[in-house]
Amino acid sequence: MNDIHAQRHWLKAGCLVAGIGLSVPASADWLDDIDVSFGGFVRAEMAARTTALENPNNQGGNYFNDQTNSRTAFVPPALLPVLGGSDGLLQVLLPGTELGEWGSIAIPGFSDSIRRGDEIVSVDNDFNYTVLRAEGEVGIRFSPALRLVARARAIYDPTFYDEWDARSVEQFNNGIESGEDFDARLYAGAPNYFDYIVAGGGKPNPLEWTGRDYQVYFPALVLEYNTGDLNVRIGNQQIAWGQSIFFRVFDLPNGLDLRRHSILDRALEEFSDKRVPMLSARISWQMTDNILLDSYAGKFQPTVLGNPNTPYNIIPVQFTVQDRYEQGGYDDELVYGLRLKADYGQWGWQAAASRRYGPEGVFRWTKSGVNKQLTGPLGSLVNVLYAAKLPTTNPLCANYNATTCRRYADSGEALANTPFEASPGGVYSADEWFRYAAEVRLDAITGLNASITDFDGSPDVYATPVENAQQAFAQLNTFFIAANDSLRGHIEREYFQENVFALGLSYVNESDNDFLNQLIFNLEAQYTPERTFTNITLGQEYIRQDEYTVSLVIDKWHRFFPEFPGTYIVFQALTKNRSDLVGRHLSGYGGKPFDELEPTATRATTGKSDNATYVVFGFLQPFPNKIWEIEFATLFDPEGGIFAQPGVRWNPGSGVTVEGFYNYIDGGLWGNPNDNLLSTLDFAEEFTLRLTYQF
Repeated sequence: MNDIHAQRHWLKAGCLVAGIGLSVPASADWLDDIDVSFGGFVRAEMAARTTALENPNNQGGNYFNDQTNSRTAFVPPALLPVLGGSDGLLQVLLPGTELGEWGSIAIPGFSDSIRRGDEIVSVDNDFNYTVLRAEGEVGIRFSPALRLVARARAIYDPTFYDEWDARSVEQFNNGIESGEDFDARLYAGAPNYFDYIVAGGGKPNPLEWTGRDYQVYFPALVLEYNTGDLNVRIGNQQIAWGQSIFFRVFDLPNGLDLRRHSILDRALEEFSDKRVPMLSARISWQMTDNILLDSYAGKFQPTVLGNPNTPYNIIPVQFTVQDRYEQGGYDDELVYGLRLKADYGQWGWQAAASRRYGPEGVFRWTKSGVNKQLTGPLGSLVNVLYAAKLPTTNPLCANYNATTCRRYADSGEALANTPFEASPGGVYSADEWFRYAAEVRLDAITGLNASITDFDGSPDVYATPVENAQQAFAQLNTFFIAANDSLRGHIEREYFQENVFALGLSYVNESDNDFLNQLIFNLEAQYTPERTFTNITLGQEYIRQDEYTVSLVIDKWHRFFPEFPGTYIVFQALTKNRSDLVGRHLSGYGGKPFDELEPTATRATTGKSDNATYVVFGFLQPFPNKIWEIEFATLFDPEGGIFAQPGVRWNPGSGVTVEGFYNYIDGGLWGNPNDNLLSTLDFAEEFTLRLTYQF
């Protein structure tokens, strides 16, 4: 920052501070006491792909675009009575039928092979990330006790990507429907990189302005009052309680913004670039020489996920997400917390409690709201049979029977009351359903059943719960064929209140051994009673269980060579009993594609019987004169996954910095990849280059 004393003659003509024009007469003597500081940087960032694998969660990188899968349609069990059962009359109506899966029979003439790529064009990118960033900070000190801090950040992505555009499938069954108006910017056109769009169309993040290819916001716009032992900060701000790499045990106040580079930025910067700022008040009080009280209260802001078909999207785009942040009234909710921190010689301790809403949110099936009938030969047959059923207003349907009664006017209205729509860009085969359920740590069989039993529109169009993988496979392919190739799923995102408690103990080791001397040990634990998790079935009933997290952090600065500055070294370990590092419940782990399952299996996942455990190691080594720095950080999952990030930084002077780091990710070191955290990011191996000019 360059300190500038604000002279009256400089302000006389007016100036622009934090976006507010000021014009002050020259006679205002009090302005002599105002100090203004300003600084910032501009940066070009790009991440070049080093693997041929596109993001499989996007349409253009789907595993099945270049695969051909066989499908066979079966008579739904609910239709068997209409067709005369599985004996004589049915053989007359459908000659050549044979007993098959799903407690039913195969329908002759309705078997096919589907290649997803016949509708969905694959993409091939050289870069995952290319942005221009500018950041500036203004500090205005009005008096020794009062100052204003305004930090603005602007990001522009020129979108030099091979993009998949939803308008390319408009000729297939009228394309992808929006469902609600806000969906159009996410699902009905080209990828949208920065808009955070929720159901109801509101503006979730105050002091943020976004479009398809840009983002402008204030990470900090704070009025700060400091007197003696009391510090008060009011405004839009990030609150950093945690200092770990990858782990967030005490870092409770803010959600994370994953729209830009997900979690793949420079690891040693921790979460400084990712925390979602919130309108809040923060009060810190140095109660004694040893004890600090830190508290906050603010507007709840959730974690922001990458949008569909953007490079780091983590939710498969075969599913439309309805974010209920505004519709559920969460945008009016207050979160708050308190932390006590104390140091006594070599020992230290801290304790925190937070009343918040889980920032990651939870997901479950929701009605699609898309009224579009089944199409194609099989779909048309189902439509005819559906229309022949009696409406529930008929006295004969006083006791509803899915075989003879219907709740809706046609199959389109019935589908609107299920979690599905008959549109392209969804799931095309049972193989795809099982593969992606395993990858996102959901259960393919019980998940199918929940989409049937939780919605009255599903049994109305002859869907029935299944007992095992074989039956699920048969029913799924039947309905994909009836939808004239593809069904898109709809899920909703909600948020639940939780109480989070944390305890920490630290110790600074003293030893005659130079390496062991000044080692800092931090043991931290977090406990959340009745935390709410996404059910691995996506069912309406969420999982609610007590969760604990325990981490150990050991770090220090150590000088290995007299001619070199000290090396920063950090080792971390963490264990969680209910969910993984990103909040997915451990019972959804261990899934496999269908061809690896026992056909009679009643669950597609095995779950983890023990805790999720992770190990981190990192170091930073400046060279003499600090012109060069090398660094390394790695996250290891003992179940068979590793993320390693070596990097180098060059500081030639004059405010210029050149940084490069490589993200190596392997989620298949051993065992089932769906047993570890990092297989989810296998596609994201890349080299990142950042060119910065600081002023």
